[in-house]
Amino acid sequence: MHAEPRDMILVNGVQSADVSALDRGLAYGDGLFETLAVVDKKILNWPRHIDRLRRGCSTLDIPQPDINTLEEEIDRVIGGFNRSVVKVIVTRGNGGRGYTPSAISKATRIVCRYEWPEGYVDREESGIAVCIAEHRLSCNSQLAGLKHLNRLDQVLASIELDQFDADEALMLDTRDFVIEATRCNLFVVREGQLYTPNLELCGVAGVMRSLILEISEDLRLNPQEIHLSIEELFKADEIFLCNAIAGIWPIIEISPSQHRLPIGETTRVLQGAIDSRGYH
Repeated sequence: MHAEPRDMILVNGVQSADVSALDRGLAYGDGLFETLAVVDKKILNWPRHIDRLRRGCSTLDIPQPDINTLEEEIDRVIGGFNRSVVKVIVTRGNGGRGYTPSAISKATRIVCRYEWPEGYVDREESGIAVCIAEHRLSCNSQLAGLKHLNRLDQVLASIELDQFDADEALMLDTRDFVIEATRCNLFVVREGQLYTPNLELCGVAGVMRSLILEISEDLRLNPQEIHLSIEELFKADEIFLCNAIAGIWPIIEISPSQHRLPIGETTRVLQGAIDSRGYH
């Protein structure tokens, strides 16, 4: 793990880029992570991130991190930077050989700061092109919704981006339902109605996704979670992606068919709503 200039990494509170070769996060992907937007040195949507991290730890039976300690370490890595991306990783810790966790393993806590990515504002304003990945998301109801460290599905789908002039790849599950993109959740608008894929078997229950569902109720958009087919995707009037760092990215083209879409009114209304309420 190599720290880029101006980036900072803490491992269990110690500035270091080194993690034990015996860590179960490395060996088995046995852990969770959160990616945080920090603006004006404030962690946006922190309570929602913490709630998801706690739920994930409970589901995987990983010891809960101390929240005060996490907040202190995030403050340390932010330093004097007003805008940052901070990644928090919690693994089960060192466990030796074998899948069965040790009863005495101690969780590993990693907090990293990265510079804010370039070009995100342009994508919010002008929209993005996406492709549809051939690789399918694995279905497992026990892991559905979690932001766990097993991201091989997303890695393989991201490799496919090289075949297209696309910013993101949409992913289907093994039943051929559209679920999400490699790093974003998905929403579609049809005849003024807002829909998002059902995540009962796979996909990440994103923080920005939950916020948009909540705001949409306030705006009387009557959001619904559905099983979204490819055919229904192409019938949408508007499509957008979202995550905690990106906010909302309108989709203006889907490859390889070069299917074009406008940036619609509902997308713009929701962009304005999350910005005005301090969520992005």
